[in-house]
Amino acid sequence: TASLASLDDSVLTSTTSKKTSLETKDLMKYASEMGPLLAVMEDIAKKRGKSIAQIALNYVICKGAIPIPGAGNVSQLRDNIGAMNWRLSKAEVKDLERESDDLGFGFEGAGFKRTSEKFVGYGVEKWSLD
Repeated sequence: TASLASLDDSVLTSTTSKKTSLETKDLMKYASEMGPLLAVMEDIAKKRGKSIAQIALNYVICKGAIPIPGAGNVSQLRDNIGAMNWRLSKAEVKDLERESDDLGFGFEGAGFKRTSEKFVGYGVEKWSLD
């Protein structure tokens, strides 16, 4: 299943950091296919007076994870702070997940992934946020 939070923030915020050409190619592949999802994120951001990065970070928070975003400049720091002290509505989360699932590809890598299991040292344990 695709996930909003596993996409590098440089695609969401148009920032650049030192990346290999392979990383850049992969990010641009994802970015070029994300139009519908980004449109929903932009709509939510506009309605809430937030940035797309703040919507992505808040989504992670709404899913019960703690994002650890970097901040290479003041603008990114403001985005990070602006993602706190509010929550997306259940309907907004569902809208984002619907569009994410409809992308037709999954994100592989170290990003946040939806799952109902966790490794707890002695095996795998099922859990639920509901």
